[in-house]
Amino acid sequence: MVTEATSRSTFASSWGTILSTAGVAIGLGNIWRFPYMMGQHGGALFLVAYLLIAIAFGLPGLMAEWSLARHTRRGTLGAFERAGLPGGRYVSYLLLLTVLMASSYYGVVVGWVLYFAVHFGLDVVSIETSGSFESLSTNFSVQAISLVAVSSICAGVLYLGVHRGIERLSRWGLPVFFVVLAVLMVRALTLPGAWEGTLEYLKPNWDQFTRTTPLAAMGQVFFSFGLGGTFMLAYGSYMRNDEDIPRAAVFTAGADVMAALMAGLVVIPAALAFGLPTRSGPALMFEVMPAVFEHMPAGAVFGLMFFGSIFIVALLSQMAAFEVVVSAITDSTKWARKRSVIAVALVSTTLAIPALLSVDYVEFSDFIWGSTMQPVGGLLAVIAFAWYVNMGDALSEMRRSSRLPVPTWLFHWIRVGVPVGIVSTLVFSWVEG
Repeated sequence: MVTEATSRSTFASSWGTILSTAGVAIGLGNIWRFPYMMGQHGGALFLVAYLLIAIAFGLPGLMAEWSLARHTRRGTLGAFERAGLPGGRYVSYLLLLTVLMASSYYGVVVGWVLYFAVHFGLDVVSIETSGSFESLSTNFSVQAISLVAVSSICAGVLYLGVHRGIERLSRWGLPVFFVVLAVLMVRALTLPGAWEGTLEYLKPNWDQFTRTTPLAAMGQVFFSFGLGGTFMLAYGSYMRNDEDIPRAAVFTAGADVMAALMAGLVVIPAALAFGLPTRSGPALMFEVMPAVFEHMPAGAVFGLMFFGSIFIVALLSQMAAFEVVVSAITDSTKWARKRSVIAVALVSTTLAIPALLSVDYVEFSDFIWGSTMQPVGGLLAVIAFAWYVNMGDALSEMRRSSRLPVPTWLFHWIRVGVPVGIVSTLVFSWVEG
């Protein structure tokens, strides 16, 4: 078993590692999915279920994926095979296809975010623009330009490498996101009528808490944390040997949960203050929120802040998707990193053409490649780590440089409990889907 590759790039600092992994986890799911899920599944009761599941399943899942990646010093392509998982190379190819397809439609959505950020930015300087999502979603040219801009920015950052590109952008981008979100949260909660609606949103609602609520919370945890044998495997392979994996998991999960809660306290109060529906998915982000800012005093400024900050974290997630494939290419071929980055950006952008033509395709693709294949990848990563890596080696990897205790029972929980949770989530997704 290869446990170290001295030529492989690593993150420069523990803080940079945490901000980079948190940047992967925090994405559009925190904005357009969590607030709606909480409002529809019991308010504070869903929040309690979400937090418990994040601790019981999300944290062990993160630790397993990072430990597998650091132990093998490989991302998606190589980690499964080196761990000894039967058919590991074919599993890798399937997951690489998954992340490449996901990056294609997700890039279109990030382009939508960029479009609205530019729209409100132009409104700030009094240049009249059209910000209708309906007009955007039927305008192939504008969407294509936005997509190319997103892919070009991602490629430019990744071109600089792990430390000078990914880590540097994460170190300033994520703090900016949280500061802006805090400002928006205060503004949303001080809108007339917002506070009453927020209390209604937060209060425990037993009528909405059903047997499917914990499974819905489980799905949100795996979706939001970026577990899937792809993103976190790639970033885990760049972790230094002295990185405290349990500590990094706690900070990453904490940042992700905080972002989801803060987003809910921006979106829900603002929508309720103006009597607008709180739907899930693209409609919430690109129909409801623009309407909120159009009604709000100084709405163009707040709209720019909202979509600009969301663009930062959405871009970090898209960069991670690119990096999964880039690391696979550089690990398995003689291609230089810069050549690999350009190739991945071109392929992902080309695959996005159907998403440019149909919003329905985006939502269907998200169900297949996101809601379904991401938990499948997470399941395979946990199995590879807990069943095919020697137990002593696995515990040593999780315990390396850790200031938090990693008991032996946690390994057995990762081996049995986490896979059962993932399978339950998959079944629930298929039945509900």
